Amino acid sequence: MNVTWTESISQILGWAYFVLWSLSFYPQVLHNHRRRSTDGFSIDFALLNVLGLSAYAVSNACFLSSPVVRAQYAQRHPQSPEPTVQWNDFVYALHGALICCWIGSHFLCARFWNFDSKPQRASILALVVFWGCLGVVPLAVLWVLVSASGEWIDVVYVIGMIKVFLTAVKYTPQAVMNYRRQSTAGFSIGAILLDLSGAILSLIQLVLDSSLQGDWSGAVGNIAKLLLGNITVLFDLIFIFQHFGLYREVSAENKPRLSERDALLGNRNEA
Repeated sequence: MNVTWTESISQILGWAYFVLWSLSFYPQVLHNHRRRSTDGFSIDFALLNVLGLSAYAVSNACFLSSPVVRAQYAQRHPQSPEPTVQWNDFVYALHGALICCWIGSHFLCARFWNFDSKPQRASILALVVFWGCLGVVPLAVLWVLVSASGEWIDVVYVIGMIKVFLTAVKYTPQAVMNYRRQSTAGFSIGAILLDLSGAILSLIQLVLDSSLQGDWSGAVGNIAKLLLGNITVLFDLIFIFQHFGLYREVSAENKPRLSERDALLGNRNEA
């Protein structure tokens, strides 16, 4: 395949998954506003998502704009010195972090949004994970400062792995909430379908970029994107199975609501 065409396809894939992943944030936002409630949506999921996307944005920004990090990457990957991180990776992460802050405000400022939701508090385990991930970053910086073998790219990798770790962890509270409620009502399946499509295109782009360079270490060099796509696919399939298989139902919010008159008529007919 012509190199120019391959590069063009890579760019198309990159912006296609950027659009899909970016759009995947909105179904839950609209779902919450339409229901005026966050019931059925896990606050732990929302909290960890904010930190994960923020970490991913910082990691991508460093690979794209830091001369030091890019030079150290080239030294470690001489056969493919250009990082496989794309600008759409950064824009996606930054946009996602902002939208997740908006979703977080649904929990923190329910009165402002005029939501009628059952109060939710982040679990102790989620808070431990949140502050533990933040605490790892200064430790990585300290290691670079005091160690002769430490490099700043290692700090960037640590920040990127925070996103990977949180992606593996953040879905669990929502999956457990669905299991306990025996329902996916309140959790937008549209967001998951868009998320899954974006993850698949992201992995295809990464493989294509690595093959274009003729060096598969490019995929490993962008370990955050590689693991992120695979973990996302796994959990999205779990949610799809929960929604369309285990807990397939017509949710109460989609059923026609009976008025008082309807109820009285129904009672009279039964009589």
